[in-house]
Amino acid sequence: MRTAPLRHPLHPALAHFPLAFWLGASVCDLIALKTGAAEWWALSRHAIAAGVIMGVPALCAGILELWLRTLPRAAGRWVVTHASLMSLALLCFMASLPQRTVAPPGGAALALSFLGTAIVLAGGFCGGTLVYRFGVGVAEGSE
Repeated sequence: MRTAPLRHPLHPALAHFPLAFWLGASVCDLIALKTGAAEWWALSRHAIAAGVIMGVPALCAGILELWLRTLPRAAGRWVVTHASLMSLALLCFMASLPQRTVAPPGGAALALSFLGTAIVLAGGFCGGTLVYRFGVGVAEGSE
């Protein structure tokens, strides 16, 4: 069934960007730790910045869609967990970013980004559960 573009949820489309940037930043950090090459530290910093920039509209879209849509009752706990984890991940990366002005960054910057990555993985699992178990974020009328 065909749906109007504005009826399709925006959050699922936006959410993949910060996840990809942040997970990629952690891979760059690991490569930089192994090789010591400054280029990888720079790439990681830019990926974290891009993830933060894209994370804000993804978060806002998620809040707006939560407010506009009726969710299955059983999904409530998953929504709260997902939103809390992803907001915490955003804060971790936002705190890591200003500490990355030198290469290599300090231990706190790395710890924050690796913690953020672990939180993103847990939050992504919750988001996937919302989509695949409860149908949250699926266009209305596409079931």
